[in-house]
Amino acid sequence: MGFRMPSAHRRDGREAALDDREGSSIDVNAHAAELARALDPLVENVVLFELVDSTHAVALRLIDQVDVEGLGLRPTIVIAGAQSRGVGRGERRWESPPGGLYLSWLPSPVPDHVVARLPMLAASAACLALADAGVDELGIKWPNDILVDDRKLAGILVHCRYGAVHRVTVSLGVNIIPITAPDGDASRPPISLAEVIGTEAATAAKLGVAVSFVRNLAEFITNSAPALERWRRLLVHRPGDPISVRTASGAIESGTFAGLTEDGFLRLRQASGERIISGGDVIES
Repeated sequence: MGFRMPSAHRRDGREAALDDREGSSIDVNAHAAELARALDPLVENVVLFELVDSTHAVALRLIDQVDVEGLGLRPTIVIAGAQSRGVGRGERRWESPPGGLYLSWLPSPVPDHVVARLPMLAASAACLALADAGVDELGIKWPNDILVDDRKLAGILVHCRYGAVHRVTVSLGVNIIPITAPDGDASRPPISLAEVIGTEAATAAKLGVAVSFVRNLAEFITNSAPALERWRRLLVHRPGDPISVRTASGAIESGTFAGLTEDGFLRLRQASGERIISGGDVIES
């Protein structure tokens, strides 16, 4: 089990050394070591930043590097204290101030039949981790936005590069402290863990949520049925609800929610008939 100390990225894109205040390096090293111990043997490398453009972008660059150099990729977690250019689904901005939880996990190879289910499995894993932290009344907006009181608490981004060996990245962002900036197209402001369970409890729970998420997801990759059942139960949509979806192409499709396919794809009932939406974001419901 190992970890390394990377540099952080300034907002202007230049590289900068990690904060050199007395004790800072020791604290970051201790944090990385704690994560490594807690996630053994699911993670062999911990890459920890105080500030980075995006943990998801770092994960994708790491995949590029190992593919170009023909290297093996051991299970790795990338985690940051803040992101300067955090992204959510559809390349929309994810507000990532200091104090939040931002991580990307690159697991061992995932079986082909599980890859398409990863967004659902990750949402279920995140909900279980947040419930363990004391969050009640969690809901999932299709396919994997985590809501409390119809406000977004956490988001998930899944990427798979198909090839001889599939390279998978699963990213999780959780609002630990209140978010003051608006969240893209959200009609309601995001909510934070601090607003739900209190600031002190939220801060104390951050590391545990990260560890629990990765451990839950690893278990669900092996045994998907309980996770898929939980995901379906927590969906906030009900048959007949009006719903609008931005598809992967950027088109907006509107109709009523008609349920899900066995693979978790959204069934959208329109005047012309039923349409199956395999990927996209619910923007109104």
